[in-house]
Amino acid sequence: MKYINFKSIALVLVVFMLSACDNEEFFDLTNPVESPWLSLEDFEKSAIGAYYTLTGNGGNRSIFGTGRMNAEAYADGMQLASANEGFNVNTDIEDMYNRATSGTVIGLFDNPVWRSGYFAVGHANAALDHIANNDGVPYPEAGPDATNRLEGELRFVRAYAYYYIARVYAPAYPSDEQRLPFRVNQARNFEEAKASDVASANDIYALIVEDLKQAKDLLPERFDADLHPAAYADGRANKFSAAALLAKVYFQMGEYDLARAELDFVIDQNGGDYDLSEDPVETWNKTGVARGKEVLWYYAAWAGDGLGGSSNWKHPGRFSWYNANNRDASGADKNGGRFMAASDAFLQTVGWADENMNETAEALQDKRYTQLWARFEAGGDPRSQFATGKPYVWCDKYYKAGRRITNVPLIRLADMYLLRAIIRAELGSSTDLAGARADLDAVRTRAGLAAFAGTDAELPNAIHVERFKEMAFEGDRLYYLQGARMSIPAGDRGGAEVPWDSPFYSDIPAFEIELNDGLGG
Repeated sequence: MKYINFKSIALVLVVFMLSACDNEEFFDLTNPVESPWLSLEDFEKSAIGAYYTLTGNGGNRSIFGTGRMNAEAYADGMQLASANEGFNVNTDIEDMYNRATSGTVIGLFDNPVWRSGYFAVGHANAALDHIANNDGVPYPEAGPDATNRLEGELRFVRAYAYYYIARVYAPAYPSDEQRLPFRVNQARNFEEAKASDVASANDIYALIVEDLKQAKDLLPERFDADLHPAAYADGRANKFSAAALLAKVYFQMGEYDLARAELDFVIDQNGGDYDLSEDPVETWNKTGVARGKEVLWYYAAWAGDGLGGSSNWKHPGRFSWYNANNRDASGADKNGGRFMAASDAFLQTVGWADENMNETAEALQDKRYTQLWARFEAGGDPRSQFATGKPYVWCDKYYKAGRRITNVPLIRLADMYLLRAIIRAELGSSTDLAGARADLDAVRTRAGLAAFAGTDAELPNAIHVERFKEMAFEGDRLYYLQGARMSIPAGDRGGAEVPWDSPFYSDIPAFEIELNDGLGG
């Protein structure tokens, strides 16, 4: 294969084989483009490469870890541990925590969201063009349906990448502000690459919805060893993960009835593949082919490169910034938790701390708290570099199977239950309070808690609180509040809550504005 290499940035949106992912350098075009996919077996690598591009050039450039931070930093569930106690706070996180608004470039996202996101978009575009340019049947000897699954995976990855780009770099939906580079095809030359169309959040979300609807139609429900290559068994999208992401997108858009239809499909029609029968920790401690029973899609950190090599996938970094352990399996020698701890407001709101910040009986009853969080009392942090003068509670969900081998849950069934619960209770065109209670209690029961015993009027807030507990530090909080059109509380900052559509997003990176004619460069 001959590679297209440019001096430009990731926005050139051109195809690279997986071997090109390792250097990601862009030079002048020296050779004409040739198709890298001469057979269906070759084309299988297009999907593998699409997932791989989401991880960028190195673990800390992964969209999965760093991309979750703004949803926590702008919202009310975290606090910044004190620099006076030895914690090294990142300045971009400080900007978000201090709620710097539009016009501020959050450089932390340049590589993992902007470059990796658009790299994934470009890779998917090239492969989808290959299908379209061959009238949908690039390998006629294999039959007209041979590439359906691969097309579904490529559309899923493109939708996922654009979903992150839009949330991090654009105003909350709905917004018609034209600001994001937008391509649905591979750039054919350098001039075309640096003069992209520019789209709004409304435009991007329309594409995401269309991609996910098609992905859902094209993807199988599950891996079948008689039909699919072995690599498809590990962390790849299927019909249910596409429907689940589509439900989340619809919720973000305020299309609650459309979201409800997808949630019903995922929860009620998955054939028993996904349920909440396991303890919460079983979602987070898997490696290899194994997944927790509730996990609809995960990043398989253990796998080889899918192209015959034996090297591991890149493990997403940055989780250690907001996790009790630093990439190694949790234990007595925890050495992570760099500076993003659970806020006092979060702990009190969910009932895990009293007014004096003491641990509560409710916390000790909740399996999520006992299995997925770590509390260190004042002066009791086992890491000698930190001299704490107050209790801190750290997320302890990540790296639980060990460094570089722990699979990362990306879409979970508990999320689906709680989204359907709030739609049933409050947001849908017709309410279903009994169903909302059942969905809420499914999550509470798995956590070891009793069924909700409050009134119907108290039910919506109970669902909000349950979600706060369930999804904390998974990149959910800001976007849930936006999707539900709820004000964003101040948390530990003090002051008043702010509107859900506050301009909590990064400005476009300066290098992109300079080089992209479509943005005025």
